[in-house]
Amino acid sequence: METPSVSGIGRISTRHSGREMPMTLRREPTIAAGESIKQNIPIGFRQGCDNGGGTGAAPFGRRLRNLRLQVGLSQKQLARSSTLSIRAIRDLENGRVRQPRADSLRLLADALGLSAPQMNRLANDHSLGFLAGAAEPAVSGPFIGREQELAALTTMLGAEHHRLITITGIEGVGKTRLALEVAHALEAAEHSTVLWLPLDDDQLRSGRAPVGAPEQPTWLREFVHSGPDSRRRLVETIGESNSLLVLDGARPEDELADITANLVAACPRLRILVTTRNPVDMPFDTLFPLAPLPVPSSDTESADLDKVASVALLLAQAKRLQPAFRPDAHILADVARICRALDGLPAALESAAHWSLIYSLRQLAHQLTTEPLTVARRPRGGHQQPDAYASVHHTIATLSSRQRDLLSTMSHKTSRAIDGYWSVPEVADKMGLTAAECADDIYHLLILGILRRVDHHDVAMFKVLNIVSIAGQNAIAGQNAAA
Repeated sequence: METPSVSGIGRISTRHSGREMPMTLRREPTIAAGESIKQNIPIGFRQGCDNGGGTGAAPFGRRLRNLRLQVGLSQKQLARSSTLSIRAIRDLENGRVRQPRADSLRLLADALGLSAPQMNRLANDHSLGFLAGAAEPAVSGPFIGREQELAALTTMLGAEHHRLITITGIEGVGKTRLALEVAHALEAAEHSTVLWLPLDDDQLRSGRAPVGAPEQPTWLREFVHSGPDSRRRLVETIGESNSLLVLDGARPEDELADITANLVAACPRLRILVTTRNPVDMPFDTLFPLAPLPVPSSDTESADLDKVASVALLLAQAKRLQPAFRPDAHILADVARICRALDGLPAALESAAHWSLIYSLRQLAHQLTTEPLTVARRPRGGHQQPDAYASVHHTIATLSSRQRDLLSTMSHKTSRAIDGYWSVPEVADKMGLTAAECADDIYHLLILGILRRVDHHDVAMFKVLNIVSIAGQNAIAGQNAAA
């Protein structure tokens, strides 16, 4: 039986350019049995969940600040709309005044577009239960195998000298899910406000939303278009508040390096987390490459297989879809083969779990030896998301001819090491390159997420991801022919 998510509905409006802009509020999806309810509570209100959402769960000032940021108003704009002074707004948000007078509360509610019940909940320290214009993405299944990355990122973002981090990696490796967990952790630990901007949404980039979808705030659409006015407005909106801005799915054409640098300089308590397949001009010291999940070696004992992160994730996804699923030693061996063939990429493993509804795991393991891309893609029907590896051709198109040659060599020629792993000197010798040239190219491919690294006898070794090699064969050939 599914547990209902904590959510609510309503409408609020923002004032922009002298006109009212309604914003429809969304319900969050229900969650599967065994998943945390906390994951589905709207960002900005999760603090109230820890104490049951009752009195004392979250100070009035923090809730007011969250509302102001979600509507997209600066303190100055809220003061003007409510006819209160800027100092009054600042004192309320900073906690110097813990509760406004009744007439001030009414003016604030009118300026924020709150209904009477919402105003009541604001005044009485209950969660407001509605979402900002850009809601966090929905998730499916447990968070497995990224505990070290989560700890590292939350520690880094908690330090003053790491206010901008760029998570890089191939599509399907789990960048968005990791960013979401980081946002939840920082929000719970520091009561920071999280602003989530999905930059990979084509409709958001065009400034248009599908019919019936919640309308994104105007300031959000303007920021995606990188207009200077919208950047100033975002700076005014965030101000000195303790905030995390997540820019999810950035593309090279977004040219975020200067934008993020200016935001960090202008907002002293702002941290920014970017996810992208191709970091291009993002500062070198901000890069955080996300590798695929570990996969079992061919000699891993059956009793130890479910301790390997990729195996644990595939088993969890299969059990979520088929609650009666109980793997034996033979099934675990098939699961291990699937995980190795799919490179331990979470999105590909989720696709394989869905295909297990119509194929046995033995059939899937066999199919991966003949038609691996059919297992890696999502079944058609229902809500469509990009397949794992769907972006491989685009990634390869950005490579130089030497990098494509190197990728082709590592994919299709036999290395002297086991399992097709190459050391930098070995690739350099095979390609006729200097060690420095080869190291530069391998570093770039690793940042893009299309290589896996292992350490073998104190030597770093690299291998092209299995299906990246298969999916990229035609792309490499086509790009080289065009060059």
